[in-house]
Amino acid sequence: MSAPATADPPMIRMVGVHKHFGSLHVLRDLNLEVARGEVVVVLGPSGSGKSTLCRTINRLEPIDKGSIEIDGTPLPEEGRALARLRA
Repeated sequence: MSAPATADPPMIRMVGVHKHFGSLHVLRDLNLEVARGEVVVVLGPSGSGKSTLCRTINRLEPIDKGSIEIDGTPLPEEGRALARLRA
């Protein structure tokens, strides 16, 4: 019996992500996985959180709760580690 093959981690993984702007809950318990090479389209009306989703993945907007991984590596919290990634 052979060992099971290990799958590559998703290129993007978001688990339990929440984002608020004041009392407005824009992203609520969002879970998302995007495989390497996969193409994803995000559709929705104006104000539904599409841009906020992209901005949180790129860490241009901090999240209030949850985690985001890129290629299996957790994104750092706001601060020096994130500033080094952006440099």
